[in-house]
Amino acid sequence: MITFLENLKDLTSIFIFISSIIYHRQLKLTKWKRKLSKGEMTMYVITSLAIPIYGITYFVLLLGT
Repeated sequence: MITFLENLKDLTSIFIFISSIIYHRQLKLTKWKRKLSKGEMTMYVITSLAIPIYGITYFVLLLGT
C-alpha cells in the first residue's frame, strides 16, 4: 500500500510539473499579446523559477537512487 501511495505521489508530481510548463507557456504567449496583470506576472516569475529548480532536484534525486 505504501509503495502504491509513493508511486501515486510521484505521478501527481509529474502531472503538476507538466501543467506548470503548459501554464508558463500560456503566460508567455499572453505576455506577447498584452501586458500581464500583477497576479499573472507573479505566476510567470514563480513558474520561471520553479520549473528549472524542480527539474534539477528531480534529476539529482533520480541519480541518487
